[in-house]
Amino acid sequence: MNIKAKLIQLLEGTGYTQKKVATKTGLSTAVISQYLKGVYNGNIGNVEAALADFFRREEDRAKHRAVTERFVPTQLATLALGLISNTHMDGDIGVIYGPAGMGKSMILREYVAQNKGVILIEADPGYTAKVLLQELSSRLGVKKTGNIHELSEECIQALTGTGWIVLVDEAELLPYRALEVLRRIHDRSGVSIVLAGMPRLLINLKGSRGEYAQLYSRVGMAMDLATYKDDQSHSDFRMILSSLLPAGESVSGEVVEAFLKHSKGNYRRMFKLARGVVRSSGINNQGISVGLIERYAGMLIH
Repeated sequence: MNIKAKLIQLLEGTGYTQKKVATKTGLSTAVISQYLKGVYNGNIGNVEAALADFFRREEDRAKHRAVTERFVPTQLATLALGLISNTHMDGDIGVIYGPAGMGKSMILREYVAQNKGVILIEADPGYTAKVLLQELSSRLGVKKTGNIHELSEECIQALTGTGWIVLVDEAELLPYRALEVLRRIHDRSGVSIVLAGMPRLLINLKGSRGEYAQLYSRVGMAMDLATYKDDQSHSDFRMILSSLLPAGESVSGEVVEAFLKHSKGNYRRMFKLARGVVRSSGINNQGISVGLIERYAGMLIH
């Protein structure tokens, strides 16, 4: 099949459009259109070379065995969801903290998926108290202009009596003033709040010398994921690993132990390791082996 026939087949049989092909190949939509109509006057060889490279990449992608990260109801995740649920019911402030790669973000997103009356805010290094309030105002559908006091009042009025909960991911990135704004909104509106982040979140809430007692005293429950993980790690690990492997894939105990060893107890690292190993195992149908896991683990950043 020549290049033009392949392109026509792709456009007719998949969700690809000329615009999407243009984006993937670096060609313009006008060039794609003219090429298909047979009226392109430029260098057809260059066009077909770009299309051939695109087809090759698409074929390679299709051969890869996909590994999709999804929520798994492990014992650790269930405990964390329980904390969020209790905080929500009690109109309290809760904290979930732990190292990177423990599944905090996925747990928060799962709570959003399961429940109504939930606002999830994903903080970033650029968040100030005002940026936080503008984001919250946007999510509540209220006015986003004004000073911090005015924005706070808008949010308090919108949240009072709703019984909602505000979840903040990567909350360790929030400065003290932003955390104080959340406390004030909680105190005046009764809205529940759960802050999730790295271990330094706890220091940010307490203050390096314990000077933020008024802020931390509002916290009803705090969960250190690293502490609970030690109790649940092996069974939780097997559940997550099973969700990452192809359906029906049977692996030996040695393979499971190799995944556990080279994941170093970090769920995000395990996903990256499983993704690489599963894809590689599809080449020549070599299957998943301890050797393959060790080779791929050596390429991950330690």
